[in-house]
Amino acid sequence: MRYTISYVSTVNPEVSKIDIANLMDYVKVNNRLLNITGILIYSEGNFLQVLEGTKRDILALFEKIKKDPRHYNIITMLDKEIDDNSFSDYHSSFTVISDHNGPIELQKFLEKERTSNPVHFKSIEYLTQKFMKLS
Repeated sequence: MRYTISYVSTVNPEVSKIDIANLMDYVKVNNRLLNITGILIYSEGNFLQVLEGTKRDILALFEKIKKDPRHYNIITMLDKEIDDNSFSDYHSSFTVISDHNGPIELQKFLEKERTSNPVHFKSIEYLTQKFMKLS
């Protein structure tokens, strides 16, 4: 059984664009090494992240994330077991997802949530769409 946590947060204003770019690269490499799939998007001073992996790995990683001073006001959208992954890899990007699979997999994630989480789907979709500025 796989596990997912999804959250949004506010970026610390002292964090530069270069810091964020370095974080995106670091997160992509390390999450792939941990066999964690998902997405991290930065847009207009906020992060949106979806993490998928083993429950142990995801919970341990999220504890580290919650203590990271680069962001605050963490709002957890999802924290649950899942049958299978929505993402085949780990993606990270500024505003627009540059990897062509990112938007497709994010749509797949939203479709699964529409069915499996109808009570909270509108909130999840609304927050996710705020980060999606696809042209």
